[in-house]
Amino acid sequence: MKTLLLICALGVAHGDCSVDTAEVVVQGPESQSLVMCGMHGQAYLAEGALAGYLDGAHYLKITCTPGSRARAVGPLHQTAMPAPPSPSQVP
Repeated sequence: MKTLLLICALGVAHGDCSVDTAEVVVQGPESQSLVMCGMHGQAYLAEGALAGYLDGAHYLKITCTPGSRARAVGPLHQTAMPAPPSPSQVP
């Protein structure tokens, strides 16, 4: 999963802010999950690397784009143990 930080002008609606409409696109590190992707984006912001772009006329949008993932092979199996019977069900 790729972390992308988009700097868009305030006049661009949040839903329209994309790689094509952003004034600046910063590629962050690969992430293993959406949570890590968000954390990487916040880390860039906290480090001040993007402070010059956030001047009151722009905003930051963090996007997480999936990379190539391996498909599961075979059927899914239940991994949790079944619940033990309740005392009223025990003979």
